[in-house]
Amino acid sequence: MELHISVKPETLWTVSIPGTSFDLRITNSFLTMLLVMLFLIVVGGIIARRAQLVPGRFQSVFEMVVEFLLGLVEGTAGKQLGRRIFPLIGGLFIFIIVANYTGLLPGIGTIGLLHETTGHALVAATDAAAEAQHGKVALVPLFRPPSADLNMTLAMAFISYVAFQIAGLSAHGVWGRIKHMANPPFLLPIEIISELSRIVSLSFRLFGNIFAGETLLTVMYGIANAIKISVIGLVIPVIFLYLEVLFGFIQALIFAVLTLIYIALASADGHGHEEHDESAHARSATEEMRQARPVGAD
Repeated sequence: MELHISVKPETLWTVSIPGTSFDLRITNSFLTMLLVMLFLIVVGGIIARRAQLVPGRFQSVFEMVVEFLLGLVEGTAGKQLGRRIFPLIGGLFIFIIVANYTGLLPGIGTIGLLHETTGHALVAATDAAAEAQHGKVALVPLFRPPSADLNMTLAMAFISYVAFQIAGLSAHGVWGRIKHMANPPFLLPIEIISELSRIVSLSFRLFGNIFAGETLLTVMYGIANAIKISVIGLVIPVIFLYLEVLFGFIQALIFAVLTLIYIALASADGHGHEEHDESAHARSATEEMRQARPVGAD
């Protein structure tokens, strides 16, 4: 049995962009990402159209997920800021967890197109696979989990970086943001490096864990196939499939929670002032209502 493991996503088709000399490469991870987005749009549309005051089972499950995420976001960032950033945090979590779980579906990694191999992208696990890399036809998987593509995780990490920079600027302004990072002043270079390193840590953590999980599952399928004993061959992949379900959830939660924490930290003082102002305004309004009550109302 040949094990097909590729670090980089593989090109399925190449589309020329009219008027330019550039080509758009349709990779297997890009195709899977489009399908994940289509799935989320369709499911979201169905839930929105069939939403009822007394929810059914499907709507209840979705509402439980939303309530869990909303409670997490509001508990970390406060109610006002939490409501503003909830669409971003919730969207990241749902997209990443669905993208992670696509690697567990049957057909992922086994259904593909026959392409001529170039020999540099494949890691051969057997002599037959090594022989197949040199100018021979090999199966290129049609689907690949988007989270197992470093380009995708880098793009999501960059979105997270832009989000918490915008949150910091809107809370403090440009000069206030610089003062917030340079407190004390000699920490400014360290803060800049620290914030830039978050792009690397977010993207490589998600990519490394999901790609390692995909590789581990592929190896376990190969071992189970080599054992040729039905019970053991069934048990080994099932154990690792359950572990991948757990790891897929944890990695999606880590990415979303870290983005949430970065946004809360970037807008900490400004948001604290807003909350303080809101509380003071509420207390003032309560006092005014008490004073305005008729004397004989008690």
